[in-house]
Amino acid sequence: MKIYIIGPSGSGKTTFSKILSKKYNIKAYELDCIVYDDKNNHTKRTDKEIATMFNKIIKKKSWIIEDVGRNKFEKGLECCDKIYYLKISKFIVYKRVIKRWFKQRFGKEKYNYPPTLFQFYDMLRIARLYFKNEKQKLDKIKECKDKVVFLTSKDLKLM
Repeated sequence: MKIYIIGPSGSGKTTFSKILSKKYNIKAYELDCIVYDDKNNHTKRTDKEIATMFNKIIKKKSWIIEDVGRNKFEKGLECCDKIYYLKISKFIVYKRVIKRWFKQRFGKEKYNYPPTLFQFYDMLRIARLYFKNEKQKLDKIKECKDKVVFLTSKDLKLM
């Protein structure tokens, strides 16, 4: 089984991917960790490194990948068996991003990159851009409509 989860920062992608990973015994991958090398001060990898790592993942027999729907990972949409699109309201996303930053800042939650003030503003910026460009993401997955499942925050709470 190959599953692609798309949603904005703070939508619950990682939590949902962990649930599915445990349920189906399939390895889950955060594509942010492919784009950024968290062992090297959250440095962005080269496009070649990203493509190499991503292609290794999608060639596997099964996987769960989660991302904000970046163009460079479109091949995952073609290769997957199911796409979960997390349709979460802006209010909930912003609230979760703020809450996450405070938890990480005060050591209550693990983080991939240091929870600096710059990072806080960047996460809010990324969330805003996601919603600004959401129509393009939805247009992309229209081509795969037979394998798309839309989930709201209420749906995720039931899991």
